[in-house]
Amino acid sequence: MDIYQLKHFLVLADTLNYRRTAERIFIAQPALSRQIQQLESELGALLFKRDKRTVTLTPAGLYLQQEAGRLLEQLDQTFKRTAQIHRGEAGEIRIGHASSAMQSVLPKLLISIREQTPDLKALLMETTNRYQLEALQNREIDVGFSPNVITPPSISSRVVYAENFVVLLPENHPIAVENFTDLSVLAQESFILPPQSEGNGYVESIQALCQQYGFLPHIAYESAYSGTVLRLVEAGMGISIEPISTLRGQNLRIKTIELTNLPQKAEMRLLWLTERTTELAPFLRLVDRIL
Repeated sequence: MDIYQLKHFLVLADTLNYRRTAERIFIAQPALSRQIQQLESELGALLFKRDKRTVTLTPAGLYLQQEAGRLLEQLDQTFKRTAQIHRGEAGEIRIGHASSAMQSVLPKLLISIREQTPDLKALLMETTNRYQLEALQNREIDVGFSPNVITPPSISSRVVYAENFVVLLPENHPIAVENFTDLSVLAQESFILPPQSEGNGYVESIQALCQQYGFLPHIAYESAYSGTVLRLVEAGMGISIEPISTLRGQNLRIKTIELTNLPQKAEMRLLWLTERTTELAPFLRLVDRIL
């Protein structure tokens, strides 16, 4: 018994005519008769009642028609889903991301995944640069979105977008756009930054930026999450430097100074385990198309 026998049986069960069935499936009528007889022999059941004028389904044939149709439809869906998974259009994709990625690239990506590949389920995990690298190596996530991250050789990455940094200040801070000259005026300020152990690469980029203007930032509070940083700045606990996308959708009592003239940018990188490049290629192509 094979799939073709079942498919041919279903056509005959629909037409109840050997000649028309043979014409529809492009085989000789004697060959069709042999297939049906072989199927009945293997099942040990009579599927059709035949006389010189009519062909009708037996109760066993009617049952097989219903069940075989359902099974073949399920099998067809299984084959289609297998192909979708191969193309990265189905299954699950586990995405780690920094806070700023949710304010920039991820909403567009998630909407496009829902519209273009509705069978692909995206699972999100907001976390730090360090944890993303660990989670990728442990295969706890499939891809990550991290700003200014320093990656080991086992992790591949590409820049998804680059944007300006912005200085965040409490609303009543004396420094403003009008009297801001360069970052050196912030040398005596208290900063709120991610822990260096968690913000792998990102904190170093902020330190290098400040160091060009003759100082290293004095860190008063640490948080790896942009929402917390913004609230602490609003409360007057210090200042910070964040990617400008962090401000999207926010309505806080803070002042901002966009650093438009600096060559250093906040670079959002897409990360994945290098040895999984071939496996993840369909999703990487999907990201390229969307972004």
